[in-house]
Amino acid sequence: MGIKARDEEKQRALDEIRDIPEVGIRHEDTDWIDFDAVIDGQASINVSHAGGKFQELLKEELRPCKKRREYRARRDAVIRRTLGFSTQLDAMVRAYLRWSEACGVSGKALAAPLSDDAVVQETQTIRVVDLFDTYSLDVPMLQGGQTIAASLIERGLLPSAPYRPNIAFAIRVIELFRTIHLRCPHLAIQPFVKSLCDLHRVPFKPYLSKQFSITYDVYLSIREETEKRVQAALDRNTPKWRLRNACPACTYKLAGEKSLVFDMLVTMDGNDSLKRVIRREPATEDENGELTPGTSKELRDDRDVSGDYYLDREAVDRWTKGVLQEMLPTGKGSEEGEEGEVGSESNPCAERWKNMVNELTARMWGIFDETGIFLALCRHGFVLLIADMVQSGELAKYPLAVVNELLDVFGTRIGGGYDIGCKFGTTIANSPLGPRAGQLEYKSLVGSFHGHAHNRRCQLSFLAKYVEGLGLEDLKGCERFFSKSNALASSVRYASIFHRKQSIQEYAKHMDKQETYATLSTFLVNNYKQALRLINGLPVLEKQMKDQGVMSFETFMQWLAEEKVYLEGLSREPLEETLQMEYYQKLVNLEASQKALDDAQAKWLVITPENHNARDYTRSIEMKRRHVLETHKKDLKVVQDLETKLGVATRWTRMNPEWRMAAEMAGKRRYQRCLDDLEALVVSRMFELTKMNMSQMGYKLRKHIGKALKARSQAVRNALDKYNAAARALSPPRPELSWDLVVEYAFLADFDILSDTRQDVRERPWAAPAARIMMDEYFKIQRAREEIDRLNVEIQRLVTYMRDEEAYLQDQEKAIATKDSAVAHQIFLQRDRLRRFNVLHSCRLRKLASHPGFTGCLDPGVHIQTREDDMEVDEGNEHQVEVAEGSSNGGTSGSKGDEDDTDGDEDNTDGDEDNTDEDEEALLAEQVHKVIQISSDV
Repeated sequence: MGIKARDEEKQRALDEIRDIPEVGIRHEDTDWIDFDAVIDGQASINVSHAGGKFQELLKEELRPCKKRREYRARRDAVIRRTLGFSTQLDAMVRAYLRWSEACGVSGKALAAPLSDDAVVQETQTIRVVDLFDTYSLDVPMLQGGQTIAASLIERGLLPSAPYRPNIAFAIRVIELFRTIHLRCPHLAIQPFVKSLCDLHRVPFKPYLSKQFSITYDVYLSIREETEKRVQAALDRNTPKWRLRNACPACTYKLAGEKSLVFDMLVTMDGNDSLKRVIRREPATEDENGELTPGTSKELRDDRDVSGDYYLDREAVDRWTKGVLQEMLPTGKGSEEGEEGEVGSESNPCAERWKNMVNELTARMWGIFDETGIFLALCRHGFVLLIADMVQSGELAKYPLAVVNELLDVFGTRIGGGYDIGCKFGTTIANSPLGPRAGQLEYKSLVGSFHGHAHNRRCQLSFLAKYVEGLGLEDLKGCERFFSKSNALASSVRYASIFHRKQSIQEYAKHMDKQETYATLSTFLVNNYKQALRLINGLPVLEKQMKDQGVMSFETFMQWLAEEKVYLEGLSREPLEETLQMEYYQKLVNLEASQKALDDAQAKWLVITPENHNARDYTRSIEMKRRHVLETHKKDLKVVQDLETKLGVATRWTRMNPEWRMAAEMAGKRRYQRCLDDLEALVVSRMFELTKMNMSQMGYKLRKHIGKALKARSQAVRNALDKYNAAARALSPPRPELSWDLVVEYAFLADFDILSDTRQDVRERPWAAPAARIMMDEYFKIQRAREEIDRLNVEIQRLVTYMRDEEAYLQDQEKAIATKDSAVAHQIFLQRDRLRRFNVLHSCRLRKLASHPGFTGCLDPGVHIQTREDDMEVDEGNEHQVEVAEGSSNGGTSGSKGDEDDTDGDEDNTDGDEDNTDEDEEALLAEQVHKVIQISSDV
């Protein structure tokens, strides 16, 4: 392709984008004049009386040593460069596929060899940045209209400009950065480019980072388009195919497998580490002297990531508060609450938990655009959905949008873990999603880590330990994911909208393919062993039950139900008792105001010769007397109203038993409120108390954390003093709490057993420490048995998936190789990556099968979709047989039918011979597989 042809191609591309609005370009603000437009007669120049304007313009244009000024805005250059690459994307992908196929599995080759019939029209010299050196390379331009970008890619190079690049990076350099960056997200582009400069022994220059970033974007777009073509070749390009098949253990369902309580378990949570700063103009002062954020100066970038990882903003905004109120029937909903939360119902944690309240995050809206991400994972850690939190906190619209998408894709019996799942369940029920979620049996759950900080009554309904069918799942996958993805924060904080989403999605893909799938069998094996250890503790539990006089396991279920009823009774005071305490308090107020009135009326102003010239306080005394009288009348009116409601014929006095009973109840209320204040402080500021009592945490570390909390938690100590004072005032006195006792509580919800002031909770059998330990052990064993059932299903799913996926990819590779060998090579690379991990899975699962107590099966099953396809084929064969029989002569003798049967038997015999060959090939492949495993173990 000659210079003229490339210029024509560039002109065609520029013609295609000619209609792009000139964003940010204001030529009238400069003294620039287009010389070519003047020569062509398309533009005019203002000629002054002095003259010489055209001569100056001509001199400026023809000056050889002066670089021409660039008058295009930077944002316009970004758009044109992006469109320039996009017009060549198809050719670049084809070139990349040819280069990848020529490199083979190792990918170590730098350039693909030229074909025998290739005709080199000319060469172009390019400055190449490789791993350990920078050099000039003459790149051949082949005849046939190949673009320069495609020519460079076939040589293993990536251009930094779409049409006339001066510098190119070796693909292996870009791939090295991509791999290292995904493994260590702390490594950004600039330090990597600086490292290259150090290796090349040249000083770093900032423009190199920009060129590398452009090239990296081109490389990712090529890889993305390549993946699309491979998925299309595999017939996997239907909408939401990735989401429907995200996790082999969750979604690869088999025929005849055991039914589970939850078809799928997911966990979701928000994270505010991956924020993005808005680039703004300097702040300005308004009329009141307050600073207001400047206008945005973000560069226009119309690119967006493809795929179904991200929920778009329109899908999320469907669940905002205003839209929900319009969707709800008249009279349903509430005017108060956070955005996306409509209505409320009785929930012990409804007012207790507020995730990222808007008032707390409003200050950062002027700084950040995206304030974080909202993530949904399956229980094994595969990424399902990601949503950007835009200029807001963790609003209810994000989990609502996620749940709506999950119900669309996966259907029935989904268990969704959320740190405030108790409250979110109420939100779902009162939203337009409620009827559908109820019909599809969606269950809102609370993770184990956050669950221990919830109200005890909430725990009995939502805590993982008490939820039937949940197994040993802790629903903490998001926290584990965030602990790794937080390393991305530094590289996306000042990125553009597109680059931030690109980085997050690339990291999610990497985690699914290279991390989560690689450790999937480890997850299954470790959970299986943990469940077996818990089940092996059953004899110890039975001995404890015998020692404590507990006759059967049903007793624990009865105790749990009794505790729930008991705590529900404590959630509200009886109305009559509330009125009696209110009446008592108002009588106390009336008594105080009566005394103040008597004192005011008995007060006289005495004038003596010594003070007759002093200030006259008569008016001040009269004013105070009037105020006291008004207060007395007000208190008297309230007392009279309460006497009417309670039907009190004679007003209580201190000598009445009703007065003493109400005073005792008021003291208990004061005790209860002190206890609630103490619990609230521990929950909000001292969540580490729960962590200190986790298993496998050493004694010294617990004591160290306890001392640090005690030193800096004056508010908790003050609340503890108030509680102890209220506890001593009760009759009989309640047990006082010390700091060490609070720290040693097993869970924060143990405060609830102190909340009953009407009866002694210690009289309940389930409140004894030994009984509560036995209850915990019993429910752990129950969940362990459920975990075994789920793992047996998931292990067989994984084994079947490994067999089916490798076989399918191998068949497709052979079928496509004759049509497009380059795409077939990409399928081979995908199969090779899968096989590497499958070897590890097979080894781990075989070791688990030899473990005592394993009850699963490692024999592959039949995928539901495969069985449906086979049934369709069988129906088609039956239909063909019927047609054949119908087309035969009706008077044919039975011997003819026997002959047909004989032919059929011969055909079946041939089929058996073919199957025998296939079995031999499968046996040989299995032997090779074992050799690879042995080598890997060595």
